[in-house]
Amino acid sequence: MTTEVSAMFRIRLNRDEIIKFVLETAFVFGIMIVYFLIRGGLPVRAADAFERANQVIQLEQRLGFFVELQWQEKITDSETMMKLANWVYVWGHLPVLIFAAVWMYVRNRPRYRVYRNALILSGFVGLIGYALFPMAPPRLLPEWGFVDTVAAFTKENYEMQPEFFINHYAAVPSLHFGWALLIGIGLIDADKSLFIRAFAVVSTVAMFFGIVLTANHFLFDMIVGSAIVLLALAVAQAFDSGFFRRSRLSRQQAQVSRTEG
Repeated sequence: MTTEVSAMFRIRLNRDEIIKFVLETAFVFGIMIVYFLIRGGLPVRAADAFERANQVIQLEQRLGFFVELQWQEKITDSETMMKLANWVYVWGHLPVLIFAAVWMYVRNRPRYRVYRNALILSGFVGLIGYALFPMAPPRLLPEWGFVDTVAAFTKENYEMQPEFFINHYAAVPSLHFGWALLIGIGLIDADKSLFIRAFAVVSTVAMFFGIVLTANHFLFDMIVGSAIVLLALAVAQAFDSGFFRRSRLSRQQAQVSRTEG
């Protein structure tokens, strides 16, 4: 009898876990759909986007780190290298994000929730940036010598997304890299496995070079994207640790003390 009850409990627990996973998946999927719909539906301000891109180039030149064109020129003579960069850019983004989310959910759910919240918060901030500061990516600036390697070899990858999801002027912040960085930090934080940690480092570094070599982002975009993601992670961690609740309680206690005094 005891064995039967234990078996029924395990089945019920597993079923509950499956339901939780399905609901969590639906929640995150819904948030991402809304994110892409809003991003793709933002007003097109091409003139502002191209002007801002040229301003970023000038800024990087003044600061001495306008190296994107130089880096890309090193691979444009090799079809293999360009296709490799394309592969990293396309398949190292959402597929890796999905894998990391499922892995963290299974392995360390409390840490998963922190990184999920950071992802959502950074996406919201990113949308504000895309709306207020549209910017063209390097691939749309052939006059500077940039080559759109994805369009040159694997144009169908652009066509994988519905047209209403696409915003060609959402270059800054680069959440393509920012989220890769978030995934890398999250996997290292949530899992002690040497293989997973090595994967986290390699995938983040690969995306760093992938988005530059495909002319999809400037280094400036990645700096802004990284800053937003790290700030979002700090806020998500503060919420998870109860920092804001303790701060509010301290303020309330201080107010009571002043009133009684």
